[in-house]
Amino acid sequence: MAIFTDMPARPRAGPSVGLRAPVIRRGALVAGVALAVTLAFALGQPARALAADPDLARLLRGMAVLKAAIALAAGLAVWWRFGQPASWAVTGVYAGSVAAMAGVAGALWRLSGLEWISVLFHAALLAIAVTALRDGMGRRAP
Repeated sequence: MAIFTDMPARPRAGPSVGLRAPVIRRGALVAGVALAVTLAFALGQPARALAADPDLARLLRGMAVLKAAIALAAGLAVWWRFGQPASWAVTGVYAGSVAAMAGVAGALWRLSGLEWISVLFHAALLAIAVTALRDGMGRRAP
């Protein structure tokens, strides 16, 4: 029975695999984005900013649409990524970053939190990029 000596007694801890794991990861992504957008729209009073400078408000809302498009593209890439096995740390970074980007787009549309939203958006984009580079999704085991 020397054939079975090199096999591990238990499965190794690693990326979560299984039939429900992609559903859970994608559900976390959708729930995070929904929560972030809901919170962003609950905060802020756009009426004051619109009355103060309507041209600036129109420009900022245009930027919000652009940031929402970038967040949507990142969200679709992460949705595809969540179809493959991933660790829960990677899942948290991806889902949290996409949720932050969507929340930033919503806050910018509501013209609230203009002091911090650019920093948050770009930090989330950087987190996605760094995680994607270190993820190892494209590498194959020898």
